[in-house]
Amino acid sequence: MLKNLCKAIDAIDIQLSLDPNDSGLNSEDYSELNKYCHFLNNGNGQKCKNYEEIIISTFITFLVSFISSNGEEYLDRDKLAEYAILWLCYQLNKKTDNTIDNLNKLYNIYIKGNEVNIKEISGAEAYNSCNDIINNKIKSENIDVKEMSEIYGAFEKLCKLHTECDEKNNNYTSCSKDAQDFVSEFQKLNDNRSITENDSYSQILSTLFNDYNNFKDDFSKNCSQCSDIATFPDIILPQSSGFTSPSSSIEKTLIPVLLAFAIPLFFGIAYKYSLFGFDKRLHRQYLRERIKKIKKKMSHYI
Repeated sequence: MLKNLCKAIDAIDIQLSLDPNDSGLNSEDYSELNKYCHFLNNGNGQKCKNYEEIIISTFITFLVSFISSNGEEYLDRDKLAEYAILWLCYQLNKKTDNTIDNLNKLYNIYIKGNEVNIKEISGAEAYNSCNDIINNKIKSENIDVKEMSEIYGAFEKLCKLHTECDEKNNNYTSCSKDAQDFVSEFQKLNDNRSITENDSYSQILSTLFNDYNNFKDDFSKNCSQCSDIATFPDIILPQSSGFTSPSSSIEKTLIPVLLAFAIPLFFGIAYKYSLFGFDKRLHRQYLRERIKKIKKKMSHYI
């Protein structure tokens, strides 16, 4: 459930209240988040050397915790990976002189060579799942940290909807505004061609789009006292958008198939009628009119 993920991120952010530009950062102040760091601290657990290592160790802790839970209320792993990577990029981009501009570089500097330590601490099953995410989403893709961190703003606003606009909390009166804020942020991203033309980024936009619509549906069903659900705006997707809703996808697939079936059918009828001596010219005109009508009707569904 997305609400649980959002609450977990809020809790981590509170615990991780550190200055990314502090050169004298003492990672021992964040001992619970140090377990996946590279270096031993005099034989007493792991120790991170810098801000980046603390963030990456926290990221792996975050992944392993959710993967190990295996409850029905948690997200599927692809969605977990997408949102966790959004958080990771956002945190890395906070540092003014950030030298990690893409996640492939991050893997080579901070994760590669640390797999044995991760496996020992998390266990084989959690490690394998975590490693799949790291290999498929980080190692194999050249994801730009700065661009990915821009998408995090929309995710934050979606999380606010899930954590604040609770069907059990009728005292919160800003749900409609929060929804409008999310949609506004989403539309900005969807107008950015550097994001929509990238497969990794557009996939995350698609996930955000679906999660927002699912939230609207669930909220309207479960919160009978919430009068402002009708003011939640819809997301308008341009025709050039990199993704579509499931219904429009079906329509775009089905209608051409119907056209491909209907047109040869009428030509077959034409041939049949010609065998019985109908006036060919009148009949061709009749068929053309029929085909135009079919196309016109079908065009309404495309």
